[in-house]
Amino acid sequence: MFLQAQAMIYSIEQINNSTLLPGVKLGYEIYDTCSDVIAAIQVTTRFLSKFNSSVSSVEVHCNYTDYVPIVKAVVGDAYSEISIVVARMLNLYLIPQVSYGASAEILSDKIRFPSFFRTIPSDVHQTEAMAKLVNHFKWNWVGAIGSDDDYGQAGMNSFISNAGKFNICIAFHKLISSYIHHQDVNEMSIDQIAETIKNSSAEVIILFAKVPIVIQLFTTLIKQNVSKTWIASDSWSTSRQVASLCHIEKVGNIFGFSFKNGTIPNFVDYLQKLDLCPKGANRFIEEYKKLYLNCSDRCVNDTGTCNANSQQYKPLNTFNLSSHCACSKANNALNDHDLIENIQPGTTYGVYLAITAIAHALQRIINCEQRNCNENINLQSWQLVNELKDVNFMGEHGPFQFDNSGDFRNGYDLISWKIAKASVQFVSVGGYNVVNSEINFTNYTFLKTTKVILSNCSRTCTPGERKNASNRSPCCYGCTPCPVGYYAARNDSNLCEECPNDHWSEAGSPTCQERTIEFLRWSEIASIVLILAASLGTFVIFAITIIITKSLHTPAVKAAGGWMCYIMLFSLLLNFVSVILFIGEPFDYICKIRQPFFGVSFTLCVSCILVKSIRIILAFSFNPITRKRIKYVFKPVPIIIATTGIQVIICAMWLCLNSPHIIKYKGFPKIILLLCDEGSHVAFGIMLGYIALLACVCFVLAFKGRKAPDKYNEAKLVTFSMLIYLIVWISFVPAYINIQADKYFPAIESVAILASSYGILCCHFFPNCYIICFKKESNVELKYLVHVREYFKRRGQFVCPIPNTRRDSEIYITGQLTTSVPMRLNFVPGGPAYPFNKEHFKMFKTTQSYIVTPNMLRKRRGSW
Repeated sequence: MFLQAQAMIYSIEQINNSTLLPGVKLGYEIYDTCSDVIAAIQVTTRFLSKFNSSVSSVEVHCNYTDYVPIVKAVVGDAYSEISIVVARMLNLYLIPQVSYGASAEILSDKIRFPSFFRTIPSDVHQTEAMAKLVNHFKWNWVGAIGSDDDYGQAGMNSFISNAGKFNICIAFHKLISSYIHHQDVNEMSIDQIAETIKNSSAEVIILFAKVPIVIQLFTTLIKQNVSKTWIASDSWSTSRQVASLCHIEKVGNIFGFSFKNGTIPNFVDYLQKLDLCPKGANRFIEEYKKLYLNCSDRCVNDTGTCNANSQQYKPLNTFNLSSHCACSKANNALNDHDLIENIQPGTTYGVYLAITAIAHALQRIINCEQRNCNENINLQSWQLVNELKDVNFMGEHGPFQFDNSGDFRNGYDLISWKIAKASVQFVSVGGYNVVNSEINFTNYTFLKTTKVILSNCSRTCTPGERKNASNRSPCCYGCTPCPVGYYAARNDSNLCEECPNDHWSEAGSPTCQERTIEFLRWSEIASIVLILAASLGTFVIFAITIIITKSLHTPAVKAAGGWMCYIMLFSLLLNFVSVILFIGEPFDYICKIRQPFFGVSFTLCVSCILVKSIRIILAFSFNPITRKRIKYVFKPVPIIIATTGIQVIICAMWLCLNSPHIIKYKGFPKIILLLCDEGSHVAFGIMLGYIALLACVCFVLAFKGRKAPDKYNEAKLVTFSMLIYLIVWISFVPAYINIQADKYFPAIESVAILASSYGILCCHFFPNCYIICFKKESNVELKYLVHVREYFKRRGQFVCPIPNTRRDSEIYITGQLTTSVPMRLNFVPGGPAYPFNKEHFKMFKTTQSYIVTPNMLRKRRGSW
């Protein structure tokens, strides 16, 4: 406080010696309020007393417009609670009050304090800076302590409000009694708060209090070996009194915010040249001399070490003179650095700005612009208030002016306490810009060491975990790993975010990874096996085609179907080709054509088998009613075209109404499965069901003709081939329903196609190719006819042999004829029935014999 008074005196003297107010001298009165409101009120009444009054009393008026008090402006106080009381008194007379240290937020209210100004920002900015500092270091569990005066309560409440914006929880908040003169009350309060601090899990504490209260609190904590991290408010962040406490390092790390640093020009030189015996009456300097030079009984014995009783460190005096004043013998005794080292730049600079602002306002009122001031002007204090609102001059950090709230928003310095050689150094490690509300750091070491400090109710949830809040406090929580498919990229995430559709994550993952695109690739073993199987089938088809072509008119080929063999082989070739469509990356057009391609081609093959089955019934069934019914519908080419056409219509409707298409199946966590969705599963079922219906018809017809001669074993082969088909596709249905979402599902359908195709090849073509290639002696028409004749003889049927002769009339019929129905003829090996007459014998005169049954004979001209 002594230095603040000297800063005011120096600033006034500099103005008086300058050309700012030519011909005008500023006077001043300085009083020590002793940090007490009552003392401040007593002083204020002196300021409010009428000019030239012989007594320090305030006259009572209804209107104070023309009231002339003894002072025109008041500078101070450093403490908010005193400034608030003083401001309420000065507002009545609109006497401007400019404070250099009172930062309470309430003083920015111009309705209640219209004549109050200050050269510092409001605490609303400081508490916001503190909250942002705490948030920057990821502390969410802190304590808050304030003195129970206007400054401490307002500062603590403002910080708690700002902390809530950053989800910072307050572990405890306490008020310390500001009645420092009442020892019993204060000690009890200090002890209780020290116990709370000691037992709290919060490692960072915000402290809004005046220096004397901070000294008492820290003294108690040092005795109890309590160490925390402290964030100091501007009232004590650069206090030498607190820094001089013995073992101050035991309380822990200390850093906080102070008003923006600034230097008063040549002020240091002024302090070094203070006169020991000044001519003017300056009781502050006189008292300082006596204390410093040990010229008073009030001095304590100073050894330069920690005093066990005071728990306070005092610098070693340069002089230790006798108890009697010896000012005349020590004219240079004050030329040391003690005063300079104890300068609080932010506060003393604020005093300098306050005096300068008042001087500039006076200059405009008394018209000193032309270096000729109007000394006879009747200056009223309210005029000075109006001019202070618009004052503007250049300071050390740029233009100085008050804002609409009467505050100077010059920002803060971030101060860190550094212990070096048994003393505390205040190191600036950054600052807070009030305009853009940003903290900037200039010291990397400070950042590195401070980030190690932890002050959290719970451990930090790492990326990949989310907070699981408890009922105790939002800042007290557990950590739960994110489930599969979710992620948390930041620490202490409240929720796990779901990965995008084309990404995946494992449980507890901090990021998502791109899913792998999967499909049945050409290089996989299953694909290679399918390709080899389809290629082998294609090769076999070409080989069979060559064999059949070379032996097209032999009985074995005629028994296999004759010209229909080419249609069957072509359809089977298409089946093997369709297998290729199920391998590799699916495209939309492939999805659309592969099922209809297989369905139509396989239906064409089954249609040919159906014709063969009907032909067997006609050739070897002797039920005249059945034969008559089948005869009229047995048209091979129309049957093949009609049955295949129905399948074409089914597939065309399927493609038009709800065609197959490609889908990206995302049911698996790590992959995206490219599949062909069949569109309408009903249509797909109808397509397969239609083929199955034809197969069942073939199976029934073939089963009825199963007793045909062994040389004509087509019925048995058809039965086996259709049985294989039905078994394969009946097995395919459950697989289709249950395991569609698998990249190997197309391979399952390909296996079914291959099995069906190979079944038909093996049953319909391999036996006949074997006869053609290895049983050539059996592939003779006579052998077939003899075999058939013997077969019918065993069944009690009649055979009409035709000798090897040109005479058509020589016919020998053996056996007993018992019926007289119209005679019909069956032409072996399996042709249609013909009338038994001489013309038809001429048509088949090269044939060795005819099978004649009793039902085929009729009486013609009196003879059989």
